Amino acid sequence: MEQFPQLVVDRGSPTPLSDQLTHNLRELILSGATRPGESLPPSRLLAETLLVSRSVVVSAYERLVGEGYLESQQGSGTRVVEELPDWVVEPTAVAVERDPEAASEAATSTPPIDLRPGRPYTPPSPPREWVRALTAAAREPWRSDAPDSRGEPALRRAIADQARRSRGIDCDAEDAVVTTGTSEALAIIALALRELRGREPRIAVEDPGYIEGAWALRRAGATLVPIPVGDDGVTAAGLRALAAVDTIDAVMVTPSHQYPLGGRIPAVERHAILSWAEETGAYVIEDDYDSEFRHDGAVLPAMASLDRGGAVIYVTTLNKVLSPSLRCGAIVLGRGQHAEALRAAVFRARQDLGEAVSAMIQRALAAFLSGGGFRREVGRTRREYRHRRELLLAECTKLGLTVTGAAGGLHVVIPLAPGKTGLEVVAQLEKRGVLVGQVQSLADEGGPDGIIVGYGAESVSRTLQGVERIAAVMGVSQV
Repeated sequence: MEQFPQLVVDRGSPTPLSDQLTHNLRELILSGATRPGESLPPSRLLAETLLVSRSVVVSAYERLVGEGYLESQQGSGTRVVEELPDWVVEPTAVAVERDPEAASEAATSTPPIDLRPGRPYTPPSPPREWVRALTAAAREPWRSDAPDSRGEPALRRAIADQARRSRGIDCDAEDAVVTTGTSEALAIIALALRELRGREPRIAVEDPGYIEGAWALRRAGATLVPIPVGDDGVTAAGLRALAAVDTIDAVMVTPSHQYPLGGRIPAVERHAILSWAEETGAYVIEDDYDSEFRHDGAVLPAMASLDRGGAVIYVTTLNKVLSPSLRCGAIVLGRGQHAEALRAAVFRARQDLGEAVSAMIQRALAAFLSGGGFRREVGRTRREYRHRRELLLAECTKLGLTVTGAAGGLHVVIPLAPGKTGLEVVAQLEKRGVLVGQVQSLADEGGPDGIIVGYGAESVSRTLQGVERIAAVMGVSQV
């Protein structure tokens, strides 16, 4: 190959071909063998030269774009970035890590490594199919009337189709209500429950759990009742114990990937929780915030897919899957006698609050979802997260860090070393230029502590650099 003859792969190696190519390309960039701004061979040509499938090359290019070494733009191919970030080429990184004072000084001169949870990966440029959908929507005539407060019919239909195909929920457009995301959805649900009950609804929330969601419920007039989570999440026995003391109108759960600990409610327990809801007249608010990103084992269907009485209120968001800047999600309501009064109350709350997402964005999203662009983007992002997760777990193993909750999503939990407190570790890491979450900051009644490490938004290189600093603070590494 005239260009970059150093690029070779070894089919006899146990290392996957895409990993080999990623490593070799990274070394070419770091060694200076490729110049800033230099174009790489088209993926098809490089694949033919190396006698590998094109997907091997595409995967390697996508990984290095995510790590900040390459950039890819429509019509311009893939090229080395013009200027590598300081953290990629910093020659004193190891020396800084060995010297806490130097690390503290470095943290003040460079942007902190932000490993807080809930920050998803976003590609360097929006998906081309999204740009086309948005352009087409922008050309549509403006209207004299505001859109349907429940959402554009085409988007509600696309959301229902997605929920039916990917999560097994029997629903259609009439069951969907468009929101700006999970927090607004929860506020609408709390307002609807307050109207139904004629008082402040009592809603059980996971402890520890999604604190922003709890705040949204409280601000909308709900009384929150913490329920401790076990290894798998909330249990029917725990709900029965709470209900024996006082009325519970609803419970908010993250059954597919408990936030933040990472457990998932098994099928038997899901049925037991639904039986409890049917017996008591309570509702189950299912926050399905990142079910698209399951890395170990089969994806369980949504709890809503098991519901036959209309007890489950399914909440989904596109903000974690695509970008928080998008601001779009949905409520999918159940059917049946249990759900009818709630449906009407949710529709009224949505109408009172007014339309939240512009009609243009809704029409673009409808085309993006129904045209397959969303599905393809989820596939690309899932591969990105799996790659990042593998590297993170390998680095943690190398440094002696224990990791839990890694089966899905885009964060892990690292339990505290003996003698450490969460506040202490978070503060020490902040001084070293690393931002992380803390388990107990999401808990109402204490319990086990740990730090929450997100691996979605930061580059791989900075993420691994942050893990090294975590190990040093934890005292398990001399780095």
